[in-house]
Amino acid sequence: MEFVLSSTNIAKRNATEKTLKKFYPEAKLTCIDVDSGVSKTPVNDDEGILGCLNRIEQAKKKMPDAYCYIGLEGIITKNSYGTFICGWCVVEMNNIKGMGCSAKVEIPRYIADKITSFGELSSLVKNTYKSELVNRLDEIGTNGVITNLGYTRVDEFEDALNCAFGYISNSNNY
Repeated sequence: MEFVLSSTNIAKRNATEKTLKKFYPEAKLTCIDVDSGVSKTPVNDDEGILGCLNRIEQAKKKMPDAYCYIGLEGIITKNSYGTFICGWCVVEMNNIKGMGCSAKVEIPRYIADKITSFGELSSLVKNTYKSELVNRLDEIGTNGVITNLGYTRVDEFEDALNCAFGYISNSNNY
């Protein structure tokens, strides 16, 4: 059973491997690099989900015979209480799409105020935090730095993946 993750990002790969061990221990994971077709740091749920869907479509073109396709996208969102980071997941398997979202981590205002549609959040974090954790940004993500490893990017995508695969695994029950 070949599962295709439409990213080569280490945090996304680690989260997917952990989740697949729970739901599909026999899965073979292949990671490929594809374009999300959305901005570097999507700024709302719709753009994040669209990025996941675009990644899946690109992966299907590169590997048309896989058993399952996975799209993951980290986003920032704003509401009247602040700016937050979270992750979206779309899984497509057996003509069923499952979606899931992670918990949200608040981005400190001194960083949030500098976010522009052209800027990448990770660059702002690298230039703002003095912690050694910024050297592990690819692995732990912005939320890992902000929460001092309390909730990392792997945790973020693992939550979203659990929601999406949980939905799909229960789809035969209705």
